[in-house]
Formats: sequence, structure tokens, C-alpha cells
Amino acid sequence: MELPEQTDAILEAYRAVLRALQSATIADWLDLDCSMAQLKTLFVIAREAPMSIGRVAEALQIGLPTASHLVDRLVQNGLVERISDVSDRRRTLTSLTPQGAQLCAQLREGSATHMRRWINQLAADDRAALACGLRALARVAGITY
Repeated sequence: MELPEQTDAILEAYRAVLRALQSATIADWLDLDCSMAQLKTLFVIAREAPMSIGRVAEALQIGLPTASHLVDRLVQNGLVERISDVSDRRRTLTSLTPQGAQLCAQLREGSATHMRRWINQLAADDRAALACGLRALARVAGITY
């Protein structure tokens, strides 16, 4: 197979795997009762919790009232809680509830779970070839790990 044909075949297989991942995880995303803005807020809080509403607004580049409203909705959904700042009682901090942390983990790891299962079903020589190929691609992309 010539280089352009081989490259096209690899890209076609890559797209097929992405479609399979999307199909496998779409239910998790469609079942969400959150707007995109709420989801962004949830992930910002997950990354830096506990954090003030002002810090949420700053991280999302939105106004304080909008950030407060988004946090309120997440509190109503049981995904975030407001807690008092022990160093300044006038300030309220936000943090994920166990349900919010579980949702973030589920959304982050959904694709990895499916990929892990599929990779584990490969024959040993196919797994080794895939690992070698992905490491080579990562090197060309300038990624070190």
C-alpha cells in the first residue's frame, strides 16, 4: 500500500474508533440534566475546589451574578455545595458533592473505560503493535510522557 493510501486507511480506522467511542458514551452525555455552562462550571470547580464564586466567575470569564446563578443550579441538582470559608466567614466557597465528583469522573473516564476493554480484547501482538504505533505518533506530535 502506498503512503497516501496507508495514511487514509489509518485515518479511516481512527475515525471509526472515535465513532464507536461516541456511540458508547452518548447515553452518559444525553442523560445529563445540565446546560453546557453548568457543565463547564462543574469541571472548573472539580479542578480547583474549594473555590469562591468570584474565582468561578474569573475562571469562566463571566460576571459574578452569572457564576452565582450557575452554582445555584448545580447546588439544586446536588452536584455542588456551598461551604463557609473558615478563614473569612463572609466568603462562601464551592466544592463538589460526592455525586458531583462521581459525575465528573464518569464523564472523564467513560471513553477510557471502553478503550481499556477493547484494547484488552486484542491479541498480545496487536496490543504491542498498537502501543508501538501510538508511542511513535506521540513522538512525532512532540508529546512526551
